[in-house]
Amino acid sequence: MSKLPPALANLPFPVIGSPLFIISNPKLVIAQCIAGVVGSMPALNARPAEQLEEWLIEITEALEAHNKAHPDRPAAPYAINQIVHKSNDRLEHDMAMCVKYKVPIIITSLGAREDINAAAHSYGGVVLHDIINNKHAHKAIEKGADGLIAVAAGAGGHAGVKSPFALIQEIRQWFDGPVALSGAISTGDAVLAAQAMGADFA
Repeated sequence: MSKLPPALANLPFPVIGSPLFIISNPKLVIAQCIAGVVGSMPALNARPAEQLEEWLIEITEALEAHNKAHPDRPAAPYAINQIVHKSNDRLEHDMAMCVKYKVPIIITSLGAREDINAAAHSYGGVVLHDIINNKHAHKAIEKGADGLIAVAAGAGGHAGVKSPFALIQEIRQWFDGPVALSGAISTGDAVLAAQAMGADFA
């Protein structure tokens, strides 16, 4: 069993909603979290950049209201996806907003950076990093990520080409922290298969 941080330890369902470019928005994130899965969206979906703060307020207030009204079934935490590549000239602004609103989970993509991980850890946030191979997985953990999202064949948005069976097996030979598997996972059967392979989440 993996060592899971508190934010990921008691999810009703072992599912993290994919941060979909353009499509994911606060209403979808809120609905996902209330349904018991980690809701997520890319920071870059908020346009202009100033809209991100409005969206974080909307998500925070909606989930707090739900938790107050339903203490017996609190919402799952939410995640913001940050594109860490040097081409993202909004990263500093968007991370500052995530720190301000204490976003529970940061999903980083296209580069692992110690400063981004440290910013999330400054308030107790958890960082999950997208990887497409074992080499990138090692780099991400060495730079301070808390967990990995194994982007396998069939996943949208990235160049994942490896078999999920091979990728998860390689990672589990050395890493016992949180691992999510992505790649055309859309049914309960596929979620169960991901867990049987050794992933904690799909």
